[in-house]
Amino acid sequence: MDLSEGEIKVLRSIGDRERIPEPTLIENGESPETVRSAVSWLEKKGLVTIEYDENEEYTPSDEAVKYARDGLPEERALSLIIEKGKMSLTELRNEMGENDTKIAISQLAKMGLKPENGILIYSKDGEIIKNVQKRRKILKSIVSGNGIDSSLLPELQNLLKRSGLIEKRQRKIRLITLTQEGKKALLDEQDTESIGEITPEMIASGEFKNYRFRAYDLNLPGERKERNGYHPLTILIDEIRAIFSSLGFTEVRDNYIELTGWNMDALFIPQNHSARDMQDTFYIERKKAEDIDPEFLKLFERSGKIHKYGTEGHKGWGFDWSIEEAKKTVLRTHTTASSMRALWREPDVEKAVFSVDRVFRHESVDWKHLAEFHQVEGAIYSRNANLQTLIWIMKKFYGSLGFESIELVPSYYPYTEPSMDVIVNIDGKEVEMGGSGVIRQEVREILGLKYPVVAWGLGLERLAMLYNELKDIRGIYNSDLGWLRNYRIRV
Repeated sequence: MDLSEGEIKVLRSIGDRERIPEPTLIENGESPETVRSAVSWLEKKGLVTIEYDENEEYTPSDEAVKYARDGLPEERALSLIIEKGKMSLTELRNEMGENDTKIAISQLAKMGLKPENGILIYSKDGEIIKNVQKRRKILKSIVSGNGIDSSLLPELQNLLKRSGLIEKRQRKIRLITLTQEGKKALLDEQDTESIGEITPEMIASGEFKNYRFRAYDLNLPGERKERNGYHPLTILIDEIRAIFSSLGFTEVRDNYIELTGWNMDALFIPQNHSARDMQDTFYIERKKAEDIDPEFLKLFERSGKIHKYGTEGHKGWGFDWSIEEAKKTVLRTHTTASSMRALWREPDVEKAVFSVDRVFRHESVDWKHLAEFHQVEGAIYSRNANLQTLIWIMKKFYGSLGFESIELVPSYYPYTEPSMDVIVNIDGKEVEMGGSGVIRQEVREILGLKYPVVAWGLGLERLAMLYNELKDIRGIYNSDLGWLRNYRIRV
């Protein structure tokens, strides 16, 4: 029987051993793809049998690795409280930051250490220290790839409940055994190697004469899997487009490269705002500025006056303003500029617009953040638009996607007032999806708009992550063929 080089190597790696796990073959130096393919073909040829063994696999996130190295938030907080005897919540936030403090307070409260009048006092409860140490121990064990200590299962459950920290998966491992035909084929292949392709070097040296050429059997059974044809993100985008189109919205598209005058200044974002820093925004070197539309320059200059001095009934930022700053170019950080520009072009026409397009932010990539992602942007420009209009459209949109429960909580954005964050409830957990609000009077005056505007900007990938039951946002772009063949399709 003619066998490929990979199949021969797998046969030799198995030898006379019984039920060898496939990962062991991979550890012997061959690539996972080569081993998997060779094992599958050997099974089809009747040379090996395959059994399956199921076990649980725990994958730590980048955040989990950081906690294993530096300490869990509750561990670090407890250490600070013990060191000082007591700490106020403000002191703890200054030491650890807002996010880690929230996590620490929540976890310590479950263990009985709760703030009283904003003060945390350590009561010398040794059980709290033991519990925290156990959590750190099992976290370090998972990060290092060691086994799970059965005595630490309660602590493991605590870590698994935390969003985006550890992913638990059922993993099937193939156990491979040679059949009698496989053993015979191995003996036949011991002395003479076959080759499937010939190289120029082999021809030049005459080395090819020492090999026999492998025949190809075109009648071997193959495997065909039905595939969905479109990426799940494409399907979700099409569904979102259909929802907005059915509500009478018009889609707008624009360039990825945007003037800061549109991306920031026209939206009343002050020129000293942290979002303009190189750490938050990708700036592009622009060789020429004279090709900017004169109408844009007039609009930017009007925005500068409103930034500095405000408008009737509204204070400005009071800072100096520079037209040169407005001429800079960036990879757009949102698509709000596109929506507002569509309204600016026809200020006398009431309309509703939306976009689903790429935006770019200088983010550290982790389980819930990407540097390049899609934003679902929309705006309603109408003499009757108000906060109730916004609440209705948010409930309508998310309801159409199957999210029955949403919450709108007060928030802050430079270009909307009032502003709201959109919170959805997933399996009892509250997840922030994006921001929304009523466009400020200052922005409307900059753009020359005479009617109220409500607008929103929501993260598509975070929505897709929940929609397709992923625990890591990066999984959307990992090209996992198993997931792409089997992802959830809404009917």
